[in-house]
Amino acid sequence: MRGEELRGVEIGERLRGFRRRRMWTQGELAGRAGVSPTTVSGIEGGRIGRPHFGTIRKLARALDLESETLLGGEGPAKRDGDLADLSLSWARSAEEEEFERGLDGASLDDLSTLSQELDEERGRLQRLYGEFPRGSEQQRFIKRQIRDVSAQSGSVTTSMMFQEQRQAPGGRNPSLEEDK
Repeated sequence: MRGEELRGVEIGERLRGFRRRRMWTQGELAGRAGVSPTTVSGIEGGRIGRPHFGTIRKLARALDLESETLLGGEGPAKRDGDLADLSLSWARSAEEEEFERGLDGASLDDLSTLSQELDEERGRLQRLYGEFPRGSEQQRFIKRQIRDVSAQSGSVTTSMMFQEQRQAPGGRNPSLEEDK
């Protein structure tokens, strides 16, 4: 396989992975991005090996990603001291260690926003869970997604608690102290 063909397959695989994490059909992604379902299918299947950058940009925007992420980069280059852009998309695609590092340096406002997004995603997944037959593969997949989002939400809540503790006068968090 030539280099550019391999790159097209990789873009398609990444696109499929991000779309599936959202639990969208190709048609849903196409509608949100303003492209045809045939285009999404062609990119994911590797039949469109060199998609137009405008198409990549539309698909990335619909998935709440940077275009570079679909193209195989990590998005805009970040220096070691830069903080992660906390978003639902980032949380769902980050490895556990990266996720925790991102939370460690985040502001209380960013953590609060991410917590709300994760709670909304958990609610969406719970509604979706009930739409599939009991015991089906789809239900099991969604249940794993709910478990992952719930774990991330708990980690964000813990980070918020300690962020509040650091900001309290004297470094104490009154909400963590027992009533005396």
